[in-house]
Amino acid sequence: MKVARLFVASLLLPLAVFAAERSLKIDPAKTFVDVDVKATMSSFTAHLDAYDAKVSVDDLGKIKTATFAFKFADLKTGKPDRDTAMIKWLGGDAPEGRFEVGNIALTPDGQGQVSGRLTFHGVTERVEFPINLAKADGVYVLTGETTIDYRHWNLKVIRMAMVATVDPEVKVRFKLTGVPVVVETKK
Repeated sequence: MKVARLFVASLLLPLAVFAAERSLKIDPAKTFVDVDVKATMSSFTAHLDAYDAKVSVDDLGKIKTATFAFKFADLKTGKPDRDTAMIKWLGGDAPEGRFEVGNIALTPDGQGQVSGRLTFHGVTERVEFPINLAKADGVYVLTGETTIDYRHWNLKVIRMAMVATVDPEVKVRFKLTGVPVVVETKK
């Protein structure tokens, strides 16, 4: 009899796990992604105005999957001419980027590391950086920052008028805020 119950439980377990997974609904008003850029003569911060963030959590509150997709046209520097030059530097058309989480390791207090694949300019590279996950009253707040070297994505160092150079290392800072919602299954 115990074997029969164990067998039935093993068949139902995948369904229970699937049903327990929920998406985080990201709150754009409490979320940001900024990119700090240093150049010889000046520095600036570009702000990502639109994105597609998909994060799922289980009933224990652990992040199961996460992807973050964006269009570089939505990364605004505050100067339209600079934004246009960035798109040209990236190859023109409508360049996009995507980060897919591979692994998140967190301590009980929410400190940890995330690793994943960042894809843009036709190149995928593994990135790893520290994060902090805070949960209070059902709200998840995930913060982090990392420095990436855009040359790893086959982009050339930007030089302007043979005088100014844009540092190939840019700092990406983010805060994602969301609440779990039940995932509707199609019948």
